[in-house]
Amino acid sequence: MGSQAPLPPTSSRPPIHVLVTGFGPFRDTPLNPSFLIASALPLTLATPSGRPIHIHAHPSAVPVSYAAVRELVPALLFPASKLPSKISTPPTSGTTTDPSGPSPTHPAKPNFDLTLLIGVAPGRGDFSLETQARRDGYGKEDVRGATWEGDTLWKRGVGEGGYAAPEILGTGVEGGEVWRRWRGGLPDLPLRLSTDAGHYLCEFIYYTGLVEYWRRDPKGERPVLFLHVPKGVEAEDVDKGRRVAEGLIQAVVGSWEEGGKHTRREAGKQDVEDEDRGWVGS
Repeated sequence: MGSQAPLPPTSSRPPIHVLVTGFGPFRDTPLNPSFLIASALPLTLATPSGRPIHIHAHPSAVPVSYAAVRELVPALLFPASKLPSKISTPPTSGTTTDPSGPSPTHPAKPNFDLTLLIGVAPGRGDFSLETQARRDGYGKEDVRGATWEGDTLWKRGVGEGGYAAPEILGTGVEGGEVWRRWRGGLPDLPLRLSTDAGHYLCEFIYYTGLVEYWRRDPKGERPVLFLHVPKGVEAEDVDKGRRVAEGLIQAVVGSWEEGGKHTRREAGKQDVEDEDRGWVGS
């Protein structure tokens, strides 16, 4: 588990393990469809070759909180993560440090082969696969009334106890091939690619997941995806979301089985026209 090499089409190989998370309530969203969709996913899917895909939906909704995300996500993605001993709520509690910095020589083996993070984009009617996330500028208050502008762990140099992480990180999943498979399998549903994840908790959790891979091996794989879903919470809405999430997972793993490379998307290069400016979701 954790290997991201292209996979030959054979059902004799070990199963693929996928982590899926959804958010809890925030602002005018008392029931978050992202968690409903994550919870509705089956325990097992299958690749075209019959190889099982085991889905591990996180049992509780992720709080719409910067501190909670920063504490939870690294521990989910990697075993014995070298986390800060305390998670601060900037700016009043100071900043956190991790003297280890990136460790490309001995990267830890991840807990899952693929991570799919799901969040809601209020006011939108399509399903958006985000392709990148920003490091800085999280000034909007979370459900606890906190922002994350006062913390510099990601930005500081390694010699200063930080990560020296890039301003923008892209997913390690090859977007073009996955997009073709995903869209081709769900022609009746509104799917799109996006380069703007909203600059709130959705984008924050996405960068948190990506940077955990980056800091262990800056040139390595980053098999983390973020899916924005519409706000509907009726049974029909959740079922559509489930189909979209299942199709996305199968599109990714299907591309791996046929030898698709995990090329990291270069920051600043848009795959499609982006229309997400100005909305905030979680």
